[in-house]
Amino acid sequence: MDAAEAVTMEKGPTGLTIAAVAERMGITNGGVQYSFRSKESLIAAMFERWQQEYAEYMIELGAVPEDEASRVRAHIAYGANYEDRSKRGAPTLLVSLLNSPQHMTQVRRWYRNRIDAIDLSTDEGRWLRLAFVAMEGAFLMRLFGLIDMKSDEWHSIVADIWALVDGKLPQADRESGRQAA
Repeated sequence: MDAAEAVTMEKGPTGLTIAAVAERMGITNGGVQYSFRSKESLIAAMFERWQQEYAEYMIELGAVPEDEASRVRAHIAYGANYEDRSKRGAPTLLVSLLNSPQHMTQVRRWYRNRIDAIDLSTDEGRWLRLAFVAMEGAFLMRLFGLIDMKSDEWHSIVADIWALVDGKLPQADRESGRQAA
């Protein structure tokens, strides 16, 4: 799977093929196909691996399984560390999933579950939802190169998002104390 992630990061989602993974590993196509019948099953295995790593990371960041607010806060902390998150393969995996219609359903369900689990009957929940979509939007805009964003601007956006998590509007003269890693 490391080889598949490396191929995806180097060549993009269209470069992820059984042949490319086999070449990277120095084995035959059949060697890869022994474990993964198709590109789709390889992507599914990569997604499962990422989900497991993500779940472990969320616990490290303070997510409590039955407390969606803590899970969303942990996800925002995870997203705030753009450099680490973008290097760990999650973005390339996401791009691969987005280009794989049969896996797109999983991505949509994941996002829908995050939003649906937030208690929107409270001010805290509404601020949390706003912070969640702001983090995802900022992360994806930077990731896909839709906006050229230097590190200091990223840190400023992350500080603003943490202000939203705390139920406050960002202010130019205020530092939240929480920043991107």
